[in-house]
Amino acid sequence: MNLQFKMPFGETGRHFIRQAALLLVSMVIVAVVLNYAISAFFIKDAEEKIHNVLLSHRGLHQYIQKVMHPEFYKARDQGDIAANYYSPEIFSSSFIVRVDHGLYNKERIKAGLPEIYYKMASSNPRNPVNKADESEASLIRMFNEDRKVKEYRSIVTIDGQKYLYYAIPFIETNKGCLKCHGKREDAPSGLQALYPGEGGFNEKAGVFRAIESIRMPISQEISTAFILTCSVSVGLAALLLLFFFNTRLKSLVKAKTATLEKEVDERKKREADLEIKNAELERFTYTVSHDLKSPIITIKGFTGSLEKDLANGNYGRMSGDLKRVSDAADKMDDLLRDLLELSTIGRIIHSPESVDMNQLVHDVLAQLSGPLKNNAINVTVQSDLPTVICDRQRMVEVVQNLVENAIRYRGDQFDPQIHFGVRLDEDTQVFFVEDNGIGIDEKYHHVIFGLFNKLDTKRDGTGIGLALVKRIIEVHGGKVWVESEGVDKGSRFCFTVGQK
Repeated sequence: MNLQFKMPFGETGRHFIRQAALLLVSMVIVAVVLNYAISAFFIKDAEEKIHNVLLSHRGLHQYIQKVMHPEFYKARDQGDIAANYYSPEIFSSSFIVRVDHGLYNKERIKAGLPEIYYKMASSNPRNPVNKADESEASLIRMFNEDRKVKEYRSIVTIDGQKYLYYAIPFIETNKGCLKCHGKREDAPSGLQALYPGEGGFNEKAGVFRAIESIRMPISQEISTAFILTCSVSVGLAALLLLFFFNTRLKSLVKAKTATLEKEVDERKKREADLEIKNAELERFTYTVSHDLKSPIITIKGFTGSLEKDLANGNYGRMSGDLKRVSDAADKMDDLLRDLLELSTIGRIIHSPESVDMNQLVHDVLAQLSGPLKNNAINVTVQSDLPTVICDRQRMVEVVQNLVENAIRYRGDQFDPQIHFGVRLDEDTQVFFVEDNGIGIDEKYHHVIFGLFNKLDTKRDGTGIGLALVKRIIEVHGGKVWVESEGVDKGSRFCFTVGQK
């Protein structure tokens, strides 16, 4: 078995292309999600580092404001320090933190790490270096207007480099802060002398007068995330391609195996059908020769009797002998006609058409009106029978044979009944001819559809009728069977019509 990968065409090719396209789309989606996840990890790590630096600065701010300032004011109240003394190195937490951050960056440079930009941004600063730009001023307003917002983050690009920008509001201004940031005339004279302008003064309690922001470079992290994404994606793509082609190979092998198994099964089925047909042909030959021999013997026998009666002048017996010869010839004619009919069942004579079963059944009953009337049989037909697609002539033969069978095996019923109807079995339409005749023992339910099988050999008929019905229904893609609770309990012959 030679399996090769070739460019597929037709439906198989379209299926292959759909699978390849689905695989490509899946790989792209996986790569995007993977890059997002890895980038998010690195950004989260950078964010935590930034947050730690800001918290460290925040701690230093609070130490200055809550420890250093109270100690200074205590010493001033005790007269140890002049009342008008002011020094930014002691009083300005923003100045001290800015200087501290500069020293922190020097240590980072010594350690081979990039600098981290830090800014205390205010709309009303004393030192111009802390002047908030437009975006920083909008952040100050945002934090003051919506106190639920505790932080702000974004990725920005400066000079072609990616940075993670992170900002938090500065410590809320309280009454203690107003000693230096309230009205200018109330501030220490040393502070007024150091900062002659209005910057840093006239603030109000209960507001954020500034933000602290950090900008950390993350270009290296983004590049690393991209490299990792590509590496993992390529590996995953290789695995997916191996899986895809392995699945494709298995599919081809499975399809080829299924084809071979189907061919073997079909060959076995043909062989089995051939054996059945051979057995049926052998039985058919034997039965035909036997059934044809009987009327021939009758004809030959009574022909001899006619010769003797004619020679002896016994004309009274000749009439009876001639009737027996005629009956035998009729029986032979019926048998030959049914055999000819059976020989054509392997094919549909007329093209299938839409057939109204209501009209068909009533046409058949009209043809059989004589036997039905002579035997006083009451026939009922279910209303609104469906329409089926079939060879009408063949379907007439089916209904006619089943009704004739019901007439023939009506038994000794005082009030013989025949009913034609339809029922629904699991969404399948089942037609049936029901009678209250002699019934059929369960062990004969399958036997009666065989060729020349007659439960009562004394009754009229060649034993081919039900075999004809079975062949016609099977050619139409349906099936036929009998339902009966036993002897003297009537019968119901059922059949379906498929689309074939």
